[in-house]
Amino acid sequence: MRKTLSSIFLVAMCLAATACSTNGSGDDDDIGDDDGGGGRPGFTDGVSTLGGGGEAGFLDGNRQVNLFNNPVNVAVAADGTVFVADFDNNKIRALDAEGNATTVIDKQGFQRPFGMAFAKDGTLFVSTDNDPNGGHSDMSGTVWAVNVTAKTATPIAVSIGRPRSLAVLADGRLVAADNLHHVIEFIDTRTGTVAPLAGTWGAKGMVDANGATARFATPYGIAQASDGTLVVCDFENNRLRVVTLTGGVSTLAGTVSGFADGAMTTAQFNHPQAIVKAPNGDLFVTDIDNFRIRKVSGGTITTVAGSGTDGYRDSDDLLAAEFHGLEGIGINSSGTMLFVADGTRGEDVSFNRVRQVEL
Repeated sequence: MRKTLSSIFLVAMCLAATACSTNGSGDDDDIGDDDGGGGRPGFTDGVSTLGGGGEAGFLDGNRQVNLFNNPVNVAVAADGTVFVADFDNNKIRALDAEGNATTVIDKQGFQRPFGMAFAKDGTLFVSTDNDPNGGHSDMSGTVWAVNVTAKTATPIAVSIGRPRSLAVLADGRLVAADNLHHVIEFIDTRTGTVAPLAGTWGAKGMVDANGATARFATPYGIAQASDGTLVVCDFENNRLRVVTLTGGVSTLAGTVSGFADGAMTTAQFNHPQAIVKAPNGDLFVTDIDNFRIRKVSGGTITTVAGSGTDGYRDSDDLLAAEFHGLEGIGINSSGTMLFVADGTRGEDVSFNRVRQVEL
């Protein structure tokens, strides 16, 4: 009798809270829209909401209540913690595996964070669009070294253009993709010195060549492949480009704007933006105007998640899920889970979430 009464009480409490769900149930009640506050969908076995809701705001706490304001990027630490560039809140936030949010960096002068990359020693490098004095211009981009344990952020390269994506090399240097000036550059983390790698400052185009002769059109995400080369999401050219560490540039995949899986030579993208390398060497790319996540593996492009419809839907079926922002992507150390910053793209819309994709 005691067990029966307890069960009735538990059901009543769940109904009152309108937020009771079972991880991985996949029921229709656990997917679809949420209200930006309580009653958010539960975890699925496919695409789930880890944090945030439709409503923009700033609130730490569990995944039923926390709020973000246009999350644009994610970086995953060795312990699985997901760090989020909360762009319009001017903060770096952290989400644990259960979706509990905390604030890591909330610092005067630290504004509009975007690029993020972890070094092997645990330092998180972050680029911001603004300089440490709050200045915002074509040249105000700044790179910071963030100690996620001490919750400190120190500028290491100030007013260097607009570095929107970062990758950390084995020798400790950073490689940055400056989307506004169409170049790929090295950054010395000790001195803050910037040196060109490929492309010409301010010159937009599509040219496979060496060094300054090469051309990009709004290069965004950048990741180092298993062979040591860099793979760049060339946003406006709808291509993935390969850049060697000596500046040689070639096309890996993509042709005209469109959507097509298949061989590298025939696959099509519609504004690829973010990229991350999995532990096994596969590359995952956010194809934002196709509203999909694509995989590069073994010379072939495939679709991993997303129905191709602009929207918000969590689902056990990866190909039935819906995304909107898709500006940043990360992966855990085991290669079993992707994380996506599914924000607003700077539009006045209700997409302010961090999503996870179980592989």
